[in-house]
Amino acid sequence: MDRRRFVAGAGGLMFSTTAGTFALAKSDKTLVMPSDACRPTVLQTPGPYITADNPLRSDIREGLQGAVLQLDIKVTEPIACAPAPGVVVDIWQCDAIGRYAGFVNANFDLNSLRMTGPGADYTSESFLRGRQVTDENGVARFTTIIPGWYVPRLPHIHARAVMPDLDWTAMSTQLYFPRDLETAVFETAPYASRGPNPIGPDRDIVIKGDSRALKALTLDVKKDGDSYKAAFDLSMG
Repeated sequence: MDRRRFVAGAGGLMFSTTAGTFALAKSDKTLVMPSDACRPTVLQTPGPYITADNPLRSDIREGLQGAVLQLDIKVTEPIACAPAPGVVVDIWQCDAIGRYAGFVNANFDLNSLRMTGPGADYTSESFLRGRQVTDENGVARFTTIIPGWYVPRLPHIHARAVMPDLDWTAMSTQLYFPRDLETAVFETAPYASRGPNPIGPDRDIVIKGDSRALKALTLDVKKDGDSYKAAFDLSMG
């Protein structure tokens, strides 16, 4: 039985957490039609670079250079279509030149997209990784940078949400960027030293040309002075 079916069939179940309590609808009278914020989030693999011990912090940059992004992730529980306070939200991503902290990075061949062997070792680093607990409005707020590219991926930010002490509720997805924004950002330092991203949606090994998934997971990024801002609605259903 999948998580969404289990939750929908568990009327009246209360989820108690260290940071808050989630009350699901007790009868059909309290159910509401989902808004866009409550529609099921497209799930995607957490990938090979996930860790279990991201630092509890909002600003995850550790002084790294790049186009600053204020990212708000709003978590909702879909039965009552209400904000979900007390949810643990992790994000992680590569830096402007495609490096992940916490791991020996992998090298890939641009033509075949196959892994060719180990790359640089950043196992002792923690840059661009962070964890927050959603506030009373269900929002986890992060300060980061727009990620760079690496073969064989589009620029993306990983996001994972889980209710504390309830690992079965964990869900992961990936957030993408408009292509025109990516092009503009990659013409600036420090991105420009690597040139434009050679990987498009059809070659990305996760998206695999799925235009619907890409559209659903592409952030609406707006300019905000010298930086950028974006928000994403993540449904726990």
